[in-house]
Amino acid sequence: MTIHYHLSQKGFKYSEMVYGISISCYNFHVMSKKGNVVNYFRFVVYMFIFWLLITQIYTMKFLIMGAAASFVVAWICMPLFMIRNLSQTKQYFVFDVSLLKFFAYFIWLMKELVLANLDVTKTVLKKELPIEPKVICFRVGFDNPLAIALLANSITLTPGTITLHVNKSNVFEIHALTQGAAEGILSGSMAKKVAWLYGYENTVEIMDTKSVTPHSNKAQDGIVIKKI
Repeated sequence: MTIHYHLSQKGFKYSEMVYGISISCYNFHVMSKKGNVVNYFRFVVYMFIFWLLITQIYTMKFLIMGAAASFVVAWICMPLFMIRNLSQTKQYFVFDVSLLKFFAYFIWLMKELVLANLDVTKTVLKKELPIEPKVICFRVGFDNPLAIALLANSITLTPGTITLHVNKSNVFEIHALTQGAAEGILSGSMAKKVAWLYGYENTVEIMDTKSVTPHSNKAQDGIVIKKI
């Protein structure tokens, strides 16, 4: 029993060692790619800021401990914050976005939420209830899945519009409740803001809804009505 216990303990330690080595090798492989070193140090800075926020202790001892912990945690967690594109040909770092741009986008989105709320409120309070529900399709040239997710969720957050589906060709199917909501989508303002945030070309293609198969996960082109 004792011998078997010690052997099992050794086996467990060896498996831990092998697992740790494999994780370190994979992290080294991730870090060796171009641009990931910069993202790693950016991640370290974010972890250190988070450390300062939760500890609120600024003595030299805790600052050194926080810096060391930030380097280690960022090294271990770096692969978890790398997301592949749909074609599995490129990886994107979750926090690879300008904080100033993101803050500006957040302020703009809050303004749009207020305006959309007012539009829907006025529509609902009218006696004749002038809603004009329709489905609108448009396509963007985003490769970063985070940009696609941010745009889809921003549209859904805005009252009067809901993202129904996004297919493999980046064609968005949007349900608009009112004419004002539809015009906002057709203007492409939100898609262009996300394109600006992630550094993409701010061209939005308005699609013919009838040419797009609803809720299809297959890549499909459809008919482009206009580009904005």
